[in-house]
Amino acid sequence: MKRWLKRAALVTGLVGVAAFLAFLYFIPPFLFLAPERFSEPQNSAAPSVDGIADPAERRIAERGRYLVVTSGCIGCHHVPTPQGPDFARYLAGGLKFQTREGTYVSRNLTPDTATGLGRRSDIEVKRVLKSGVFPDGHVVSHRTMPWGSYTAYTEEDLHAIVVYLRHLSPVVHAIPDPQAASPMSTPGAIQEAYGGRDYYTAP
Repeated sequence: MKRWLKRAALVTGLVGVAAFLAFLYFIPPFLFLAPERFSEPQNSAAPSVDGIADPAERRIAERGRYLVVTSGCIGCHHVPTPQGPDFARYLAGGLKFQTREGTYVSRNLTPDTATGLGRRSDIEVKRVLKSGVFPDGHVVSHRTMPWGSYTAYTEEDLHAIVVYLRHLSPVVHAIPDPQAASPMSTPGAIQEAYGGRDYYTAP
């Protein structure tokens, strides 16, 4: 009986080792590839600015493209599909977030005049980036949009981002308005969560 148990344990151990080795063989070699290889699909999806005729504006837009890519905007503002993000409709939004503050859907950042940023002024766009304050006055949850990470952006950075977004191809993609959850009942909860401050001051 003991001999049979030893053989069973040996076989189980060998199978486990073989399965582990197979797992290591088939997963991507994370430790042997540069980090840029994993972010390449998202980074290359950002349209270039080569088509901008004015050299000065092209330089500004190139800075904006860099900030948009490195900030990971496409991670939330992509169009979700069953096959994955639709990078062809770059930054057209549509990803849903369910938080304790309510339900939010990432906005359409293309310059479409009906459903995107084409209907917003530069100041309105910059205020959302730096303070999370939308044109109607509501503050998007920092758990949904990490606007707190952008409060240190300079006016030049914000301007560059807006210039780049204005040069994207407009995509018609309507986004539903956020649905707020039940009002917070804890005194001071909103101030604690949002800070109650508008960090953007127009120049």
